[in-house]
Amino acid sequence: MPEQQGKGIGKALIREGLAQLKEHGTEGFVLLGEPEYYGRFGFKAQPELTLTGVPAEYFLVLPVKGSIPTGEVSYHPAFFE
Repeated sequence: MPEQQGKGIGKALIREGLAQLKEHGTEGFVLLGEPEYYGRFGFKAQPELTLTGVPAEYFLVLPVKGSIPTGEVSYHPAFFE
C-alpha cells in the first residue's frame, strides 16, 4: 500500500530473508530487480552470470561464500506465469 511505503518495512523483510537464507548455508543470491534499490543490500550486476532476455544491469548477484559462478541462470517457469 502506498501509505506504507518509506517506513522501512521492505528493507527489514529483505534483510531478514537474506539472514535466514544465509543461516541455512546459502552460497549466494540472484534476483531480477532495480539496481538502485537492491544495490543497498550489496547486490550488483555481474557480467559473467546472465539471464537471457533480461538487461544485464537488472540481473543482480549477491555472493555469500566463494566466487561468483559463471554462465546462464534459468528460473523455474512458475516465475514467469
